Amino acid sequence: MLKEIDLERPGGREHLRGALRDGFFLVRSTIPESLLDEAYAFLYAFFALDPDTKNTCRVAGSNGQAGYTPPLVEHAEKGAMPDWKELFHWGAPLPARHPLRVRYPARYPDPYFPDHMVPGIGSALRELHARMVRFQHDVVSTLADALGAHPDYFADMLEDGPVVNRATWYPPMDQAPSHLHVWAVEHQDFDLITTLPRATAAGLEVLVDGEWLAVDAPPGYAVVNVGMVLDRLTNGFARAAVHRVVARSDQSEGRLSIVQFCHPAPWTALTPLRIPGAEGIPQRFATLTADELFQRTMYRIKRLDTRPLPAPAR
Repeated sequence: MLKEIDLERPGGREHLRGALRDGFFLVRSTIPESLLDEAYAFLYAFFALDPDTKNTCRVAGSNGQAGYTPPLVEHAEKGAMPDWKELFHWGAPLPARHPLRVRYPARYPDPYFPDHMVPGIGSALRELHARMVRFQHDVVSTLADALGAHPDYFADMLEDGPVVNRATWYPPMDQAPSHLHVWAVEHQDFDLITTLPRATAAGLEVLVDGEWLAVDAPPGYAVVNVGMVLDRLTNGFARAAVHRVVARSDQSEGRLSIVQFCHPAPWTALTPLRIPGAEGIPQRFATLTADELFQRTMYRIKRLDTRPLPAPAR
């Protein structure tokens, strides 16, 4: 069972530190349920479009971090087959001359919203992105305090970071091209944390002590998932959780979910923190930048896109 963390409760530091060891925990969400419902309605309409129409929404050179990605493209590092899912990504733009965008153009593609196909989708998804960013900043402030750092420690590295939302449509499994496919093979996220508000159906599972446990965020809550960046920054104290998405044997419907990946700015050096009570533990990880970790992982999951991005508007 997931630990529930109350961000307002005083003296909850040890409870949160224990949850970080599990890699997944539950937090009461500030994301309006009505906004989440609105976003799901728009996304259902988008994913219901025909494949040729959706494929016009792919964004070249973005490593799949903007626009549409069709089924059987994303491939987990440990997966024998590509995942049976399709994706839509969006974030917030940076100015064309921002140094991060100049230096790392593929990490900062202009967001693409298919309002000409689904009128109103852009406004709803932009508002959801902003609300989820504010929620994640509240979470990382509490995490920093629990780890003995200044409350602004993570917020500083997240400033202008490429925080990305992902909507995932998992089609019914009886439509999969092979019985060998699953919705999402076991994997770890390679961000700082991931926020997962309630999905439209069951399917998410986390590996705890060798056992797969079902994870569902009830209305008004969000699951927070530790990513590889936080794992490295804490020298393994916080564990990047292994998780997957699978349909039950009796589950005939599809599944729609929305998550937000919380990435530090690409130039951030991921040097481990000094965590109270964890002194003397040998350093496990070499120092990489956030972008080096991103590029390495994207290569391993076969998602690096070498096509050039369109020139930003000036």
